[in-house]
Amino acid sequence: MKKTTAQIPPAAPSRNEFYDEKKWCEQCGTYVSFLMSVNHSYCVHCGGRVRLFSRNDSAHFQDHVQRHKWQAS
Repeated sequence: MKKTTAQIPPAAPSRNEFYDEKKWCEQCGTYVSFLMSVNHSYCVHCGGRVRLFSRNDSAHFQDHVQRHKWQAS
């Protein structure tokens, strides 16, 4: 008989984590809470479209990924 161990499913994000999530709003110039629709997300303060990172943070992230790319393979 084969011995098996119970697999614990990964934890789903808690409700608090969802409400703490932020995205960059160019109009407000800061990371903000947002409303998500099917295609885009919108700032809860000004209604403008938001994106995951500011341009500066995105450039730093891309640079970091490129420098550490070899470690992932």
